[in-house]
Amino acid sequence: MARRSRSSTSGPIRAMMARSLCAALAALALSACQPAEGEAAAAGAGETSAPFEPRRFVHEGEGRFGGEVVRYRLIAEDMVVDGADGRPGAAVFAFTYLRTDVEGEERPVVFVFNGGPGSSSVWMHMGLFGPRRVSLPDPLNPPATPPFALEDNPHSILDIADLVMIDPPGTGFSRVLDGGRDADFLGTAADAVATAAFIERWLDAHGRWNSPRYLVGASYGTVRAALTARSLMGGPMDPAGRLGGIGADGAVLIGQAILSPDGDHESQVARLSAFAATAHHHGRAGQGRSLDEFAAEADAFARTRWLPALFVGDALAEEERREIAEALAGFTGLDADGIEADGLRVSTADFRIRLLADEGLEIGAYDGRYVLPARGRPASPDPVGDDPAMARYSPAFTAGLRLLFDETGVAADARYEAIAFRAVNAAWNRDMPPGAAGPAEALAGVMRANPDFRLLIATGHHDLVTPPGDADYFAAHAGLPAERVRTARYPSGHMPYLGEDSAEALTADIRALILETQP
Repeated sequence: MARRSRSSTSGPIRAMMARSLCAALAALALSACQPAEGEAAAAGAGETSAPFEPRRFVHEGEGRFGGEVVRYRLIAEDMVVDGADGRPGAAVFAFTYLRTDVEGEERPVVFVFNGGPGSSSVWMHMGLFGPRRVSLPDPLNPPATPPFALEDNPHSILDIADLVMIDPPGTGFSRVLDGGRDADFLGTAADAVATAAFIERWLDAHGRWNSPRYLVGASYGTVRAALTARSLMGGPMDPAGRLGGIGADGAVLIGQAILSPDGDHESQVARLSAFAATAHHHGRAGQGRSLDEFAAEADAFARTRWLPALFVGDALAEEERREIAEALAGFTGLDADGIEADGLRVSTADFRIRLLADEGLEIGAYDGRYVLPARGRPASPDPVGDDPAMARYSPAFTAGLRLLFDETGVAADARYEAIAFRAVNAAWNRDMPPGAAGPAEALAGVMRANPDFRLLIATGHHDLVTPPGDADYFAAHAGLPAERVRTARYPSGHMPYLGEDSAEALTADIRALILETQP
């Protein structure tokens, strides 16, 4: 059982002097203080805005992880990160879990973030890493309405590593400060610089410069992990333009979104194993074979038969065309005639609609195991709000986090943004500065310079958004040292910790990554 919370709120970490400085310069008729494009406007007249006061809440807890009883401290707090001008730019709110019944200065630290861009860390916080998680007795049929509940998380790795759940600016309780600029945080390059700056601040604040450190990112968070690892080290070509000199011991990429096949044929065949795994789950294909065996068969067929056939195109012999169509039907559970009529191609949208159409059901994109009735689907469905997976499990996760606030004394004095689609995702600058490394090149560079860095690429079999084939393609085409890279698939979807068997296997692999890199 969790102990009763003990919470406190700190005073300001740093005085916000920007507005008084601007007022003084304005008196000298200088224009340097005019808000730059994208700069957050102060509420009312700048001189009346109160300085930002960072929040800090502390809670003592206890649980059983890795087979042992662990006492821990949760510190939920703001850390101020500077903008490109060197002034306080954003307050990054993070949830830090520290084991308190052992010496901690050299304990590993795992920095965790989700993706979007625009997502908070609620998903991995409440589903995989946190010592308390949302209760889902039947993960594939989660409750959509109260009551919701929390439970101890048997898969948390808090016994071997301290944990930091990061909510990027604009998500969770994190925000760009008055006087800060959105452009310094809401972009691929800027986000990596800000995340690296947060980690450096965290190491300073907690005295953990001698701790091994790991990055865990999911979905777009895999891009963040790769670029942050590079920015932590730094250099003149890094967008931050400084040498951080901070190495990382490893990273876990969950549902990697860094590199996918860009050819029409290649991107098509990379999805086949996800289609096959989903058809297998719903009893439409591969019966009599295990999930892993059937997915491997689909991968082999895609590479050796389907890809060459797509390349030949209309010149493919009629007999071979029919043979390919029937084989694809055997893997996908779809009708061979329809596949042949579509030029031997199967789109994700068609697969989701057609697989269980005879039952009046549509399958999820984020996790093909989830279904909703096809009846009532909007003509232009929302990609998240109408998705049979995200629409099903989101209420439990968002409510579970509020229960955690009640349990630990974190004062929810502002709205917690689970995913900020409009304010963050739609405003995201995806361009990289000239000369800056992209995420694949950045990660390869990190592994080249750091021979101790290890990488785990984790994907759910039923993930139709970042399918396993994309992960395999990334591992084979990103210039990574193969002997230090492991790819793994789990019987789940875009969140491969939904389901006990999948969560247990994923956790075991993360534990192995951490333990194998320790002296």
